[in-house]
Amino acid sequence: MMNLTLQKNKVAGFCDKVALFSLYVVAFQLPISKAIVEIFSTLAIVCFLVKSILLKEDAPKAKINLAIIFYLFICLFSALSSSNPKISIRTFTGKTLQEILFFFTVFGTLNTERRLKNFLYVFISSSLLLGIDGVCQYFTNHDFIRHRLSGYAVRTRAQACFVTPNDFGCYLVSLIPFSLVYIFIRQRYKAIRFLFLSIFLLLIFCLVLSGSRGSWFGFISGILFMTIWVKPLGIFLLILGTVIISTQQLFSPFLKERLANFFIFVDNGSIDRKIIWHAAWKMFLSRPWLGIGLSTFMFNFNKFVAPGYLYSPPYAHNCYLQMLAEIGVIGLTSFLLIQILFFYRGIKLINTGQRTFSWYITLASLAAILAYSVQMTLDTSLYSLDLGMLFWMILGLGMAAMERLKAETVTPK
Repeated sequence: MMNLTLQKNKVAGFCDKVALFSLYVVAFQLPISKAIVEIFSTLAIVCFLVKSILLKEDAPKAKINLAIIFYLFICLFSALSSSNPKISIRTFTGKTLQEILFFFTVFGTLNTERRLKNFLYVFISSSLLLGIDGVCQYFTNHDFIRHRLSGYAVRTRAQACFVTPNDFGCYLVSLIPFSLVYIFIRQRYKAIRFLFLSIFLLLIFCLVLSGSRGSWFGFISGILFMTIWVKPLGIFLLILGTVIISTQQLFSPFLKERLANFFIFVDNGSIDRKIIWHAAWKMFLSRPWLGIGLSTFMFNFNKFVAPGYLYSPPYAHNCYLQMLAEIGVIGLTSFLLIQILFFYRGIKLINTGQRTFSWYITLASLAAILAYSVQMTLDTSLYSLDLGMLFWMILGLGMAAMERLKAETVTPK
């Protein structure tokens, strides 16, 4: 019996290390290779589940877990009652279920401060590489990571190795809060703070070059949120806005026009979005409670779009509206409940906890999810493999940081 227990512990320890290594690979490769992300995220999930079964470990207790399970149940029910069950069930098993299992894997595996730090070092190192790639791609029309040609003219919009500049923008607003908080975390050497400041400014520069207004709105929302607890960021945001406005003439004609008309949506892309949103709303009204079926928006699009629409069926370019159409009011409510519980727990902890490493990472996670959530109102980020995985990864990272912060917080008697 003793030998069997030792053998179980040995296998569980090995699985834990493989899961952790796989998370590091996913964190670095997320914007680079979808195939590698698919392989190593699956490996991380399998190893985490094996370890949990062998050690009879439950998932870390949190109210958000119940909301996520409820969301998963609604997605399954929507898939089974879908207008195209084949598409919906394939999406449920191949994407929705995988992403949620990945959330629990990140949440359960990053269970020490050292693991959190190492994960973030890998995560931010990847963003540094993508930032350099984005600048190179903007000036040369060619990224050096995937050797992809830009879909846009030289010096129009930066997209690095992503398919679109909006995808690049979503990735940037999710990473910027983490590079930012490292400037405030105590470091042994001042040069480390300078390094993180340089990464932060590089990512900001790439965000401007992306020309992604949804991402710009997300960034502003995230920074304003962080300003509630880190007051100097308000001054920084004011300085940054002044610098961008004063150097506006140095940018490409496209970026100059977009900055000048920041809140005016009259370009062709915005007009096209309005047509798509109108069709999505009609789609939602056709089956308002559980929707037309998970991942069937494009399948049903031509039935609801105005006659004469010239393009192929798209995504809704508003993740919340697409959720309304596909999984209905109940599905969208369950997803929003996940976000509400995440912010409720995070804000409660940062209001009571000391400003430790875990405190800053919790704050950065909240800001990153807020920025991502705002960006989702104008794009399709949650529906792509890499950016969808990014959302659940940051959610799991944030919950892991909250667990550390909760353990550090002494509750007054």
